[in-house]
Amino acid sequence: MTYFLATATFPPHKATEVGKTFPNLPKLPDFVKQLFIFVVPSSDIKAYSLFEVPDDKAHEGYVAMTKRYTGYFGIEGYKFTIELLLTAKDALALIGLG
Repeated sequence: MTYFLATATFPPHKATEVGKTFPNLPKLPDFVKQLFIFVVPSSDIKAYSLFEVPDDKAHEGYVAMTKRYTGYFGIEGYKFTIELLLTAKDALALIGLG
């Protein structure tokens, strides 16, 4: 499996607009599993979403996630990144310890 971490930030005064936009976003394909969503309220609201995608669909899944997150582009101050994650086992293998 391939794992992605999406991190989104936006100003607190835009939270209602973000919430109203959510139902109108493009749906993710069935093979993209959203495992967790965590929210950190601070000076900006930060939302973390962990996704799991089959290895053979990683690129297609990444494109679908990106398309979904670009649905927020009209909201001033909204930013996101999507990072490819390695498991500890995969990371250790890179340095000959796995």
